[in-house]
Amino acid sequence: MKLQLQLETIPVWDGVKEGSECFLCTLMKKAEEDSVRYYLSSAVMTPEVRVEMNKHGFCPHHLHLLAEGGKPQSLALAMDTYYDENKSIFAPLMDKVDNSSNARKTLKAAEAFFEAAHAREQGCLICSRMEERLVRYCYTVASLWATDPDFKKALEDSKGFCLHHTEELVKVADKALSGDELAGFVKTVIAMLGKNLDRVQHDDWWMTQKYKSENKDKPWNGAEDAQKRAVYKLIGESRVIDPLKK
Repeated sequence: MKLQLQLETIPVWDGVKEGSECFLCTLMKKAEEDSVRYYLSSAVMTPEVRVEMNKHGFCPHHLHLLAEGGKPQSLALAMDTYYDENKSIFAPLMDKVDNSSNARKTLKAAEAFFEAAHAREQGCLICSRMEERLVRYCYTVASLWATDPDFKKALEDSKGFCLHHTEELVKVADKALSGDELAGFVKTVIAMLGKNLDRVQHDDWWMTQKYKSENKDKPWNGAEDAQKRAVYKLIGESRVIDPLKK
């Protein structure tokens, strides 16, 4: 089903020009940095933001980034009220553990407590903000591919996307395209992925050969970081882990 979303033309065009293995990874790194910065800013003093943070919180990965974000006062304020919210949920469950009458009931009560603790980690505000941007970026890529011949050529001449973001592009494509255009776009990005996976593997293979004594003086041919590119070409970077389910 086609939707009308705001196009992110400038960042997507800038991305396709940068020549990286996956410019969606680059854009999502920026989206992640922006989101972490937002939740460490004066926004935490806004009642509606604090209510959101207390109710939903963040996944472990993004809590770690917040903890290392260099804004102790903002994070301390956020965590204080988040702990209050936790206490309202956890205290009755902890009481059930304390008041249980035998080992079986104690373990069952403890399991209920930890289930509630795990539930508090589900649904991340930063992941949700990142996902909103990712959908718009993917929508823009598909739309420009179909409507702008210059972008189409630039994209098809690029290094494509990581496997992870190729899947995200395909998921979003039917919100922007339909019929033959949709089929053509999906075939294009999958073909680009196959070609560029082979290229990255070849670079990775050449790195293995460079460590042989007979190849020591031969050129690297751009394979100096091939092992890292081989990893990230598959899994991507700055992934959306656990967004809130709308």
